[in-house]
Amino acid sequence: MTAHLDPPDGSLLGVSVERLDGEQFVSGRVAYAADLIPAGALHLAVLRSPYACAAIQSIDLSRALERDGVVAGLTGSEAARLVEAMPPAMVLPGDGKGRGPLQSRCLAVDKAVYFGQPIAALVATTIHDAQAALASIHVDYQVEQPVADADQALQDGAPIVLPGWHTNVLHHDTIRSGDASAAFARAAYVVKGEMRVASSTSAPVETSCYIASWDDRALRLTLTGTFQNPHTSRWLVAQAMGLREADVRVIAPRMGGTFGLKMAGHPEELLVAVMSRLTARPVAYVEERRDCMLSGSRSQRHHFALAADPDGRLIGFEDHMVADVGVVGAGHSWAMALVTPSVFPTVYDLAHCNISCTLAVTNHAPWQAIRGYGKEIGNLVMERAVDLMAREMQLDPAELRRRNLIPRHALPRLLPSGLNVDSGDYAVALEQLLELFGYEAWCQRRAKTVHHDVRLGIGLAFELTPEGGARPGNFPNGYETATVRLMPSGDVQVATGVTSPGSGSDTGIAQMVAGQLGLRSGQVKVIEGDTDVTPVGTGNASSRALMYGGMAAFNAAQEIAARLRQCAANVLGGAAADVRLSEGFASLKGSGKRVSIADLAMGVYLRPFTVAAGVELPLEVTRSFAPKNVRVQPDAQGRIATYPTFSYSAHAVALELDTVTGISRLLDYAVVHDCGTMVNPALVEGQLKGAIAMGVGAALWEELRMDVEQRLISDRFKTYLMPRSLDLPPIRVGHLITPNPFHPLGMKGAGESGLGGALASVINAVADAQGVGTTVRCVPATPPRVLAALQERAS
Repeated sequence: MTAHLDPPDGSLLGVSVERLDGEQFVSGRVAYAADLIPAGALHLAVLRSPYACAAIQSIDLSRALERDGVVAGLTGSEAARLVEAMPPAMVLPGDGKGRGPLQSRCLAVDKAVYFGQPIAALVATTIHDAQAALASIHVDYQVEQPVADADQALQDGAPIVLPGWHTNVLHHDTIRSGDASAAFARAAYVVKGEMRVASSTSAPVETSCYIASWDDRALRLTLTGTFQNPHTSRWLVAQAMGLREADVRVIAPRMGGTFGLKMAGHPEELLVAVMSRLTARPVAYVEERRDCMLSGSRSQRHHFALAADPDGRLIGFEDHMVADVGVVGAGHSWAMALVTPSVFPTVYDLAHCNISCTLAVTNHAPWQAIRGYGKEIGNLVMERAVDLMAREMQLDPAELRRRNLIPRHALPRLLPSGLNVDSGDYAVALEQLLELFGYEAWCQRRAKTVHHDVRLGIGLAFELTPEGGARPGNFPNGYETATVRLMPSGDVQVATGVTSPGSGSDTGIAQMVAGQLGLRSGQVKVIEGDTDVTPVGTGNASSRALMYGGMAAFNAAQEIAARLRQCAANVLGGAAADVRLSEGFASLKGSGKRVSIADLAMGVYLRPFTVAAGVELPLEVTRSFAPKNVRVQPDAQGRIATYPTFSYSAHAVALELDTVTGISRLLDYAVVHDCGTMVNPALVEGQLKGAIAMGVGAALWEELRMDVEQRLISDRFKTYLMPRSLDLPPIRVGHLITPNPFHPLGMKGAGESGLGGALASVINAVADAQGVGTTVRCVPATPPRVLAALQERAS
């Protein structure tokens, strides 16, 4: 385990520092990617396949190229002569048997394998000209029957989805601990259930935007846009275009949300680059909302069972999971399905587990990452099983959880998947939640509505959230780097390989650095999202920004602080150990002497032989941080541990269900959250509440729906329903802090926690309101599905 560092006097850790760029965001002065499209740029329009599975017999662009304003166009075969396919951003699992090429070209060649796949592209002087000209492209398709879901894909004799493959199975895995069969054999109680999770998307306010500018003189490419992983995108595009990485610059300006959707590997990233090099002009692509809705994730089916002894101790768990991951492109979002089974049995003391997981390829768009990254579904299934057991045993759901939570002293503890859960106090979290929520009072109110048309339902749920993913084979992986530079003025620059998708993580990094140097956070400028000036890093993923990137900057700032103390000792006399950095000054203990940090910094640059005597210069330090609680050497069962921290939360919700219309309305929500040491509690709470809102939406409304031909029909906000502000009650938040023993500051991730707990608690509340004899088998629990469940009981 790691010895925790003692923050210095004046540390800003745990302080809700105001967001550095908050005023810019709320006043509309932030420049998003689409605001940066240069005058005279060409605009890209993409012709997408209207079929989920179709051979492309021919494509004729001749009439389109004659349209007003059109400058150039490409088909898949033409693009293939100019650029290669993008390599995978993560090494695929298993031995590769039966697998062939990925669907990672910028335009389909010979066959379209999902609805909306890019088939051809045009660039014109205006976006309207480009889009209008698409109608003049003639494509001769030979339409084939698509593989519509994972069940069909896994049937004997099913059509093979991907050209060059000999299987529709991307990966299969089994996780076991103890003897689940024996546990079920001796169980006093057994419950079984099914859970189908529909496809959904994160639907950020800002859609994707990419701007490419090819410099024909320097033979250099600059890409600006919504790049969640700038260094990964640079590598992918450079590889496909046959360029040196140093000849590709990727810039990611401020973003209007990502939630995983803007991770690297989109075909349009490469397509704008190809078109810019072809035309020697800047080319811009701004995604339409209907195109943003094309890629979903979370589509899974679970058959689970839970066993308990006569005293209500959980003794066995089984889950058989199949995920429909669509086709496999350059991105690594299919890996979400591997995370789902890795969290079982979450926070419960349950020794005997048998879990299987199959990832099936179908004629759907490649999965795009979404907040929760698969762990939210594991928590949903586990919490649903616990509630079914409570109903079977006629126990209060809170009491069944109370009897089975892992005690604090039993952590760290290995999950069956090999992940090592670091710390937590689940029992205290439960009791704090019940009090915060007013659980007994809500139970009394619910009892009075049991026979009414409008009933109350109460849902409880725990969520275990692995964060800081460091899976081998993912590019880049395992660590983050930061450079901290003290300027002559006394201000500070931090260059970091992580990025902020709008979450405010740059504010957290600034306050971590400022606290070490005795400065205000506003004196720290965080530079991110520019591959020419920042260290190679992940960008934004798996809550690594502060845990990894912030810690790297903190370590670099510590070294600069030590150098500053020596400089101050040189100026003031005395020992460096007696110098305190605070409020912009270096003060010598017990002497009354002090010098401003700005004067010290300028002195280092003007009089280095005296001010900086014995000090390593410059006042610029680069440090990296890698987590300790990661194991890449397989254990006896072949398992590795790729997540180093485990935030958790306990959730309670009360809702009102109208059994005539099937409509649910949330009345109250409370949560107790533990992410270890908090750098900025206000940022943590904002992230938590945002995740809860997304979880509620996933539970009740959000679903990407296809017609029988697997064509998207929920392609706008009228048909893809999301929670509005009036749909959510005030969310009351309680915090616990159990420091992570493997992190120098005790930190855990805080970017994804909350979604899975909201999803599970709301589904449990709907099931509770539906009453005995019904259950929830499909998410989201839309009114038609609720009414069908009630009708099933009535019949």
